[in-house]
Amino acid sequence: MAEVSLERPVEDATAPDDLDASPVDKLVMIIRHAEKPLPDRPDAGVTELGEEDDKSLTVRGWQRAGALACLFCSPPTPLHIPKSIVASAPVKQDGSGTRNLRPTQTISPLALRLQIEPDTRFSKGQVDLAGPLIAMQGSPTLVCWQHESIPRLAAAIVKRGGVAPRLWDHEDYDSIWMLGYSASSARWVFMRARQGLLLGDKR
Repeated sequence: MAEVSLERPVEDATAPDDLDASPVDKLVMIIRHAEKPLPDRPDAGVTELGEEDDKSLTVRGWQRAGALACLFCSPPTPLHIPKSIVASAPVKQDGSGTRNLRPTQTISPLALRLQIEPDTRFSKGQVDLAGPLIAMQGSPTLVCWQHESIPRLAAAIVKRGGVAPRLWDHEDYDSIWMLGYSASSARWVFMRARQGLLLGDKR
């Protein structure tokens, strides 16, 4: 079960005791794609058909993808079942890009179980375009992106910096960043949840 810890990442970031204690009108949950091949580790990336591919998840990554489907289909507080799912696309609409399949692979088991068609209109570097549209998605929204772009994506969603942390640790695969918007206070708040799904995850 996911365990939640409240964080105040920067001086001007404030938050309630938890998102359920202060109901929000919009909730965006952001995860990093699951585990990838690393140069100093033997784990290879594999497609869903078991074919080796360095742009795909490792076996552990596929295990996390399956576990995430279970987690978000019956989530503990303060997580919610997503009504919309957004993932960075492997390539831009013009065909350019890194061909990174991992974000779409990470959410594919969940999207299949919930029968939701993921929004993959934007690729890794298009966070400034993606952010405002994510903010307009049906809430709750689950977003899966590359970790190095998530802080900028979060800032694009809330339309300012200082709400979420400035960095996502490169070894962190099990955080869930939660952005909640309250219309009554006209402000966004931040929380971090831990997935706690696989051996080695923080709990």
